[in-house]
Amino acid sequence: MIGIEKVTAKILADANAEAEALLAKADETCAAVREAYEAQTKAEQEKLEEQANRECEALITRAKSSAAMAKRNVLLESRASLMNEAYATAEKEIRELPVDEYVDLLVKMLKGTLTRQLKSEQESMDLYGEDISPVRYEVLLNKYDRDTFGARLIETLKRTQVGKISMSVLDRVVLSNETAKIDGGLVLRCGDVEVNCSLGMMFAEVRRTTEVKVSRALFGAT
Repeated sequence: MIGIEKVTAKILADANAEAEALLAKADETCAAVREAYEAQTKAEQEKLEEQANRECEALITRAKSSAAMAKRNVLLESRASLMNEAYATAEKEIRELPVDEYVDLLVKMLKGTLTRQLKSEQESMDLYGEDISPVRYEVLLNKYDRDTFGARLIETLKRTQVGKISMSVLDRVVLSNETAKIDGGLVLRCGDVEVNCSLGMMFAEVRRTTEVKVSRALFGAT
């Protein structure tokens, strides 16, 4: 009996030892698993934080860019508005000139246009031996200008340009019976060719050639 108890006790002791060893091994494994999991979780958290930081930085950059673009657009719109106002004011002053000054301006425009046309006709004759001069040079005005001072415009041109433009040309300059749909200025019809010298066309050309200078005068060098 004593022998059996000893054997049983030995078996129990060995079983307890084995169980303790297994428990210790399990604890060690669990600790390793927990450590690995915590390390992985920390790495993933750091990765998420890094990604969030990158996205925040990108968002801030886009917001700053959008704000800068909006500011630039507002500035450009303001400048464009001021430029438009400057040219509109100049155009308004021209339209509101006293009649005498306005007629003088149209005479100068007509003289310049007619002179350029005559030069073109002479070049055609010199180069090709072709006479392209029209039977008449018709001056078209809008209805108000034609009714108000159309005849006076033609008379002033002929009186002031005698000796500067040949009489054979001046005699062919006539006020057209037609009117032009223009806001001011004139149209010179030379046969089949019409030269637009309206105020709208004139100011478009003036703006094209002076806009940079006017911008610098208004806003300084940029």
